[in-house]
Amino acid sequence: MRAALILAVLVALAPSARADLDGDVFTSTDDGVRIEVPRGWRASDKSAYPHVLLTLSRSRPRARVFITIDPIVPGCRTEPDAVFCSSDPPKAMAGLRERLDRLGVRVTAQQDSRTPELEYEANGRYVRHALVIVGDRVVSVILATERGEDRSGLRRMFDRLVQSVRPTAG
Repeated sequence: MRAALILAVLVALAPSARADLDGDVFTSTDDGVRIEVPRGWRASDKSAYPHVLLTLSRSRPRARVFITIDPIVPGCRTEPDAVFCSSDPPKAMAGLRERLDRLGVRVTAQQDSRTPELEYEANGRYVRHALVIVGDRVVSVILATERGEDRSGLRRMFDRLVQSVRPTAG
């Protein structure tokens, strides 16, 4: 009983994550990220999954967007499960691609740029995955659709969403 009381007090005193979804703007002060939510998408900043900042969904076409954040672990020597070992976008994408290859995911396209992205198929979904470096973290913007043509049709929205990922001021 006493242990439960101590745990309850510790949870109550623990700092809560500071994130806010205000209209069409999501801001995570703790993670130092600001993202503009596209029109016509339902947004939720509630997730039971670690590293997921925001989930967007819509029914026509049926699609989901997951926005995740991961630390950059220089050299990845101390954390073998770390995906991102560099703040250099092409090297960060190479780390992601290596992980996907090990999982047997079929990558169908790769674009190398300041904001690199991959297209791949996983679990019957067509996925577009972009990386944005924000300070010492990597923000992944992941679009998943049931059909390849839906993924292609949401290209403009996806590009705008990726471009809206910004560090918070201060």
